[in-house]
Amino acid sequence: MTSQQYIVKSLNRGITETFTYGKKIYQSAIKKQSVKDPLFLSKLGLVGDEQAYEHHGGENKALCLYPYDYYDHWRNMFKNMVEAALFGENLTVVGLTEDKAHIGDIFSFGEAIIQVSEPRNPCYKLAAKYEVPDLILKVRNTGYTGFLLRVLKEGMVSASDYLTLIEPHPQQVSVSLVNDLKFHDRFNPEKLNKVLQVKELSESLRNALKEQFESGKKNGWG
Repeated sequence: MTSQQYIVKSLNRGITETFTYGKKIYQSAIKKQSVKDPLFLSKLGLVGDEQAYEHHGGENKALCLYPYDYYDHWRNMFKNMVEAALFGENLTVVGLTEDKAHIGDIFSFGEAIIQVSEPRNPCYKLAAKYEVPDLILKVRNTGYTGFLLRVLKEGMVSASDYLTLIEPHPQQVSVSLVNDLKFHDRFNPEKLNKVLQVKELSESLRNALKEQFESGKKNGWG
């Protein structure tokens, strides 16, 4: 196995359920289950994988990937730790961390071709799932967010398939760099310009980053 090929620890999908967190009642498909059989991956994601809200899906957010490398980091923090789809991700992958993944990188995955589009945005549902109120802040501070991908070519995929980097993006803007701009070094014009030059960055995040910079106010990021 080359350094540009990554093991899929699990392939995960879920259905929308209703949950209660404090006084909040919400719907989510965050409690995904690992699937051994091959699944069809369409432009909108894995067949049978549901999204509770429109902004959680779409062609630029067809798949969510989370590195298995971080599972041990969170293990002692969660009293109800799970070993599959820890953060509700579709793909749990070994070794493909935010510093190694770049916006626009293209991977083969089974019959499908997928492309990195933006970092995953941590939301309150993670905190609710594990009953850790400040989990969103912890995820942002570590940079252990995971990231989202679009589907360039549909096809059958399975947990036994590798993710293979077939076309690294020439501008090499890592997911880690985008996270830093998004959450920390928010008003750095050089960094913003470098990120915005990558045309493969999702349009929604592009607009949000520009709005944050131009307004001079921190974006709450949901």
